[in-house]
Amino acid sequence: MNDGRLSDAALSVFPEPIAIVDRALRVQKANTAWTTTFVDSPLTETSLAAALAKVLSGETTRAEVTLETRSAEHTVTIVPVPDGDTRAALVHARPVPVREPAPRSRDERLPATLLRRVLDRLPVTVSLIDAEGRSVFSNDTRARLLGAAATEERESGTRALLIDPADADFVREVEARVLATGTEEIITSDVPTALGTRSMFFHLVPVEGEGEGERLVLCVGQDVTEQLRAERDLREQQDFIRQVIDCDPNLIFVKDDCGTFLLANKAFADIFGKTAEEIVGQHERALNEHARADGFLSIDQQVFATLEERTVEEEILWHTGELRWYQTTKRPLVRPSGEVHVLGCSVDITTRLETHRKLEEAATEVERRAVEAFRQAEAKAALVEELDQKLGIIETQHQEILTLSAPLLEVAEGVLAVPIVGAMTQTRAEEIMHRLLAAIVERQVANVVLDLTGLETIEMHTADHLMSIVRAIRLLGADAAISGIRPAVAQTIVELGIDLSGFVTKRTLRSAIFSREVARSAALARRR
Repeated sequence: MNDGRLSDAALSVFPEPIAIVDRALRVQKANTAWTTTFVDSPLTETSLAAALAKVLSGETTRAEVTLETRSAEHTVTIVPVPDGDTRAALVHARPVPVREPAPRSRDERLPATLLRRVLDRLPVTVSLIDAEGRSVFSNDTRARLLGAAATEERESGTRALLIDPADADFVREVEARVLATGTEEIITSDVPTALGTRSMFFHLVPVEGEGEGERLVLCVGQDVTEQLRAERDLREQQDFIRQVIDCDPNLIFVKDDCGTFLLANKAFADIFGKTAEEIVGQHERALNEHARADGFLSIDQQVFATLEERTVEEEILWHTGELRWYQTTKRPLVRPSGEVHVLGCSVDITTRLETHRKLEEAATEVERRAVEAFRQAEAKAALVEELDQKLGIIETQHQEILTLSAPLLEVAEGVLAVPIVGAMTQTRAEEIMHRLLAAIVERQVANVVLDLTGLETIEMHTADHLMSIVRAIRLLGADAAISGIRPAVAQTIVELGIDLSGFVTKRTLRSAIFSREVARSAALARRR
């Protein structure tokens, strides 16, 4: 037998009002007959609520009450059914038939041959079973499912069970109860038939026979194999989609136009310390404090109003108290019914923003150090000039001053800055080139910035010295850039016709360093 729970397919084919009710007296599932018969929920009616409480508490395994509505009187049967780890109840309402006057003569009844043809055309199996368990009648639909067993049934008068053999004793027990109590029963079973194993839904109803006091069981069977297979395929598809979105580290969610969540993946639910199932049905304001929730809902309304995608950067508070930044894209999701929802996807950009902030701080620090280096270089250059005028310093001292006037500053990883202050002579150019080339090889330098902020004037031979240094740097495999060209120097370069088009130039040392850092970061990202 199935696990006792009625599937949606079984509910849909059942002709009378039927519903599954949980401990909170809420309808979990109901067929169309239930919703059309009971416009207002009957579960609050005193006698029905009391009977439900007894069944749901386990005090009794069956209860029956009479329920009167504006349109008709119903006999309501309540039995327990499993619902996962909890307990639920099956509520079955049968209208009390209004007795019609007995026909005046047999001639006024429906002819038996016509009735037989009608029953044989039905897509459901129909059979009548007597108190001894024998088959009194069966239609062609049942015979087709029985196959050869149907012929044997007719010839021998014995009954062929259209049921799983393992359920035979249970079925006979149910039939006996139907005859004894006069109440209807519902059973489901996977049935081996001439057409293969089929999932069947059986409705057993007590009926009066022709003889006085004769009681029969009318068994109506519905083949729900395809409906159950469709339900299973749908559940499998839903489980597959759930696994896919739960594997995505980005936040994925869907909300309706009221701000209620219709779907959420695991990554989104983790923010609130909940499961995805707990998020569904929650309103935005139930998950976030009102000011923050209002901001999220405002973006939603813009999407609904324009039916256009919106992308924003927003700060989201985790249940742990941590604040993280996300880039959220929201787009309209139009259902086949025309209903519009908001589909959202959020990417965590906290690390990216933190990296950008650190880069800016590093660039500021490099600029501060460069300014300090310029200040020191200018002070040292002034000292050199003063010593040259007063003492006529010796050649070794002169070489030391040359070194100090063009320091090699490692301003970033693999980046050397060479601030050039004062005039550029042949001797000084050779000294700078010698020290710089040695440092490139020794320190594995990838980028060199020649800063001319301290260069007051330039002549043709000075430009030649600079271009020679740049070419030498390139021969060693490093990139070279020139920064800090003053307006007066730039004007002189143009007037002298010096061609610097083949060289990378930047306005300030900071911009040169920053561009090198950006290029290096991009190269690292590509290698990854």
